[in-house]
Amino acid sequence: MSFIQPGAFDRAQPEAAPPRSLEAALALGMSDTHVFVARLADRVAPARPMDLADAAHFLCLLHGRYPGLIDYAATRSADPQVGKWLARACEAFVGERALLTKLTVAAGPITSTPGQDKCTPAIINLRGALNALSQSDRQGCALGAAFALVLDWHIIRDVLDVIAQRTGLEPRPSTLPSREETLDLAAMIGSDRSIGRAMGFGASQMLVQHRTFWDMLADRAEARRQQDGL
Repeated sequence: MSFIQPGAFDRAQPEAAPPRSLEAALALGMSDTHVFVARLADRVAPARPMDLADAAHFLCLLHGRYPGLIDYAATRSADPQVGKWLARACEAFVGERALLTKLTVAAGPITSTPGQDKCTPAIINLRGALNALSQSDRQGCALGAAFALVLDWHIIRDVLDVIAQRTGLEPRPSTLPSREETLDLAAMIGSDRSIGRAMGFGASQMLVQHRTFWDMLADRAEARRQQDGL
């Protein structure tokens, strides 16, 4: 169960200064700016198998359930062009969830790590935050979160492809909408400033959850290294 309820992101948060557009939110940092993601995706200096298993397992916990963020967001828009984009993204993410499940099995069980009892509930709470964000009644908020997830997932696929390679799987290429068409659509929708601001907020909050997720996994990896005397 989540500690964050739908509508939570509709309330004013005066301590924050949210970006005023999707691109401004992306400029604050996506998964490719996180050091741990770069380590997982490194094909020259391969990551430890237990770190890759951790990534597969907890990404599946975060994004492997249906309905997910994009599915919820698809119920929040009546714009035909946005509807087409969301329908494609929903269909494509079915394949991404299937891949997450396969990788979780192929990568094997996660390694016991100090603080293990706190990690799973924390990831479930992140998932709850994403679900609440995707059910926001503020026009553009859920869509911004969906845009950001698809754009960030293109980066995360690099990690998934490394896990697949290391475990002997051959995943199909992602069929998610491309970065270019997503940004083009966002620019068109965001020409309405109020919607653009809401999209920026939704995107920034989605990316905050991902950064928190990677921070958790990085802390777990460091704890295992210390445990192993590395």
